[in-house]
Amino acid sequence: MIQFNKWMLAAIPAAICSAQVLAATAWDSKTVYTGGQVVSYQGKDYKAKWWTLNNIPGTEQWGPWELVGNSTGSTPAPTAVVTAAPTTAPTTAPTSAPTSTPTAKPSATPTTPPAAGSCATWVEGNSYKAGDVVNFGGASYTALSTHTAYVGANWNPAATPTLWKAGGNCSTGGSTPAPTATPVVTATPTAKPSATPVVTATPTATPVVTVKPTATPTATPVVTVAPTPVVTAGPTAAPTSAPAAYKPQITYITAPAGYPTDAQFTAAERALYSQAGGDAQTIDRIREALQVRADSVVDAVAPGLASNPDNVQRVERVLPRAKFDYFFPVRNVKYTYENLLKGVAKFPAYCKTYTDGRDSDLICKKLLATSFAHFAQETGANWPALTPATARGYADQNNAVLATMEQNTAIPTFRQGLWFLREQGMQEGSGVGGYQDCFNGAGGSIFSIFYPCGKNAQGQYFSYFGRGSKQLSWNYNYGPFSKSLYGDVNVLLDNPGLVADTWMNFASAIWFAVYPQSPKPPMTWVVDGTWQPNQVDIANNMKPGFGATTYIINGGIECGKGSEAQQSLNRIAAYKEFTKELGIDISNEQLTCGTSKGFTDGSAAATKTYLDKNWGYNGNNPGGVSWACQLVSYQTPFSLANTGDYKACVDYFFRGQVKFNGQIVVDNTK
Repeated sequence: MIQFNKWMLAAIPAAICSAQVLAATAWDSKTVYTGGQVVSYQGKDYKAKWWTLNNIPGTEQWGPWELVGNSTGSTPAPTAVVTAAPTTAPTTAPTSAPTSTPTAKPSATPTTPPAAGSCATWVEGNSYKAGDVVNFGGASYTALSTHTAYVGANWNPAATPTLWKAGGNCSTGGSTPAPTATPVVTATPTAKPSATPVVTATPTATPVVTVKPTATPTATPVVTVAPTPVVTAGPTAAPTSAPAAYKPQITYITAPAGYPTDAQFTAAERALYSQAGGDAQTIDRIREALQVRADSVVDAVAPGLASNPDNVQRVERVLPRAKFDYFFPVRNVKYTYENLLKGVAKFPAYCKTYTDGRDSDLICKKLLATSFAHFAQETGANWPALTPATARGYADQNNAVLATMEQNTAIPTFRQGLWFLREQGMQEGSGVGGYQDCFNGAGGSIFSIFYPCGKNAQGQYFSYFGRGSKQLSWNYNYGPFSKSLYGDVNVLLDNPGLVADTWMNFASAIWFAVYPQSPKPPMTWVVDGTWQPNQVDIANNMKPGFGATTYIINGGIECGKGSEAQQSLNRIAAYKEFTKELGIDISNEQLTCGTSKGFTDGSAAATKTYLDKNWGYNGNNPGGVSWACQLVSYQTPFSLANTGDYKACVDYFFRGQVKFNGQIVVDNTK
């Protein structure tokens, strides 16, 4: 299952609200600090970059504290430290996106081990189940539901009444995990064989790219009774002018005298381009990769039309409908050939025309084979005994092509892709709760503000469970995907079913394929040769080929283990079959990723595109504020990849206020 940011993206919270810089006070392990506050510790002053509790200043390279300089303040004697996970190194990614797969540092060991029978201390990054009782800040809390403690400290028991309730007795409450090293992973565990094809397990709460492993069913699945109508039309939702009243409302005070003009914003943004990547054209290449066509163009696409965009006609040429039917005979009926063409039409960078001598048709074939191999692993039935006769018993899979096949001959597993349209067990309207980072007041993550959850007619928040050929999940991935398509995050946050029931069931996967996730390149750049490894990549055994695309999708979950994981072997087997069918020579291609160490800082594709508040001092402005944003290596809702985001970043962090239920809960104007 893809969780970007799978486009797909580890969410290291940026500063949610700004604060006036005060004189340094002695750091206290039990005090909560917010962005901008300054403390003194061991003779030096440190400024908080975001919300923090118990992160010791100067001890973490990527932690929440920024060294300001020498201090004259007093330094407290070290106190007993409440156990907390070290702040994860900032990582970039999309949503799928999209989607880097960072590995979190192990949770710290308690300074003082808990006494026998006492509550284990709550640990950021650990997994808890309903009934678990923990100690946090000297008080006991009981978990209300199963969840993973979201890295960033904004899911702590005191701040999340939807996940924890005050009170609890360790002798009666459930078991509490010991604070052991808990990596923040991006893929789901391999499901056990069961009576149904491929179980989609629940992913972690980290917004990163994750891929659903595939299991082998051992018994006949239960037949779906109600047929599902085929939907091929594109979305008709129009961008909303403002978020619904129940969502956090972002407002802005009038720009003060001397505030930057539009021309100054443009100049400041352009000045950051050279810092974003290896050359000044990095941002231009990324923006070109993310270009989209209007829905009017997409909706007009149909197989065989001379008016179809050039990349659509190329797909039709190298993958005729008959070949698509052959590759995906057991697909859900909403995964239509026409929907594939419409998804391709939305993104001109997918199967585009190259004018520099590269073979456009060959690249398109290879890109399709790569995408299809990942579809087979992530949405395939993976049922060796599956026959056309059995598949026809499922209304959702009963494609006309099945009737033309030998009914009792097993279908090869590489041809069983696109079986799942939605995460198993989930249906529109019945799936509520989970896969959410929804705003519930002060202390909520900045992602819950900018990618606000929508509600159904019953007033329940939507569940952003896996949908489509890459199983896009979580609101902080639906939001960026929606923004890429429509410039409005609310379109898909308010209508997540569109990602399953329209051409977006393919477009979401194509979006992930074209979306750069620094330090990882987009899959299209691996396939077409735009990404060329440098010395850092070569030292990490990252070479062009199918193996690199597996690393982009699922990182260290499947790769870098010294030997090939079964999921990776499944992908490779499918890729070999698809490339053989499409006539592609892969004899010199690196297919594996078991010994690959991944894309890292310094890799050829490593860029800085995300923006956060610039806390620097500018004596020309009132109060010395910078009225500027800076490039950072961790994910935020603002990116140079999106035109206009630089100004939006400055406006939010210097003029922005967030109202919730009629109250100002975040005020960046002070």
